[in-house]
Amino acid sequence: MNGMDKETALRRLAAILSADAVAYTRLMAEDEGATVRTINAYRETLALLVTQNGGRLIDFTGDNCLAEFPTALDAVRCAIEAQRVLAARNAGLAVSRRMDFRMGVHLGDIRVEGDRIFGTGINVAARLRELAEPGGICGSDAIREQVEGKLECRFEDLGEQLLKNLTRPVRVQRVVPAYAAPPAQTEEVEVRARIRSIAVLPLENLSGDPAQEHFVDGITEALISDLAKIGSLRVVSRTSVRQYKGSQKSLREIARELAVEGVIEGSVVREGDRVRVTVQLIDAREDRHLWVEQYERDVRGILALQSEIARTVAKEIRLELTAREEALLAGPLGRWFARVRRIGIPED
Repeated sequence: MNGMDKETALRRLAAILSADAVAYTRLMAEDEGATVRTINAYRETLALLVTQNGGRLIDFTGDNCLAEFPTALDAVRCAIEAQRVLAARNAGLAVSRRMDFRMGVHLGDIRVEGDRIFGTGINVAARLRELAEPGGICGSDAIREQVEGKLECRFEDLGEQLLKNLTRPVRVQRVVPAYAAPPAQTEEVEVRARIRSIAVLPLENLSGDPAQEHFVDGITEALISDLAKIGSLRVVSRTSVRQYKGSQKSLREIARELAVEGVIEGSVVREGDRVRVTVQLIDAREDRHLWVEQYERDVRGILALQSEIARTVAKEIRLELTAREEALLAGPLGRWFARVRRIGIPED
């Protein structure tokens, strides 16, 4: 590093807050003028709260906000206050025009160059944000260690999650402010109920052993087969999704090319007789995570695991099965559906 680099770049520990607006694309499509006015007002509010809590607003482009704080306590306090203020503002808007934010907070090492910051810590905060509910906050375990007992909030352990483009799992904590009430689910259910087509992208082999590729591909194909048993759900064939193995295209691009509303992606790690499978369900229209889960099983239980994943996906998009579909899903999967009888996607 030359002398100029030494002067302009340094590293430090910082708390990162990442936030974005939920359903921003839909809001813009329905009423661009009103959406721009709302996002501008909310941008000013967030900028003020960041400053008041000792932070620095790094960027606010479109609906994405990035801020840096000297301590985890400052970052979480700001996130809690911001969600409270934004919720109050949303209460004065029609339900269809409300602009909720998801927030992620992480404490990590960053590289600073002038007014810009770089580093894995920023990526972690962004991935944590994707796991948060509308109006919610997710943090890393490092945040919980620094903040727990110091603010009027509690932490709900969501377990270790293998976040996209990160090689090591992160223990995720949901931050629940003392004032928080159970979030309204009306709009979320409506969005989920419209998901009637899904593509299961080839699961990624993270075992570090190329010999496990066939094993991982087999899990992908079995999951496609299980979901394809549900007649009210269009599932893209394995032949069509195979071309996207290792693709660098965005999920939205892939979904558009396959003409689907939902995408399932994930990874598999096999170590001896143990298998760890991470699966994510994404609403491709909003590039929004609806559900993410990590499973660890003995390799002998992998078939049961595939059915378990299919059941959970069906629950998340609120499928209603016909009697014929229940018969096709005979056995443990069929009995589960008969018991649950979730209402959501209508029959044609």
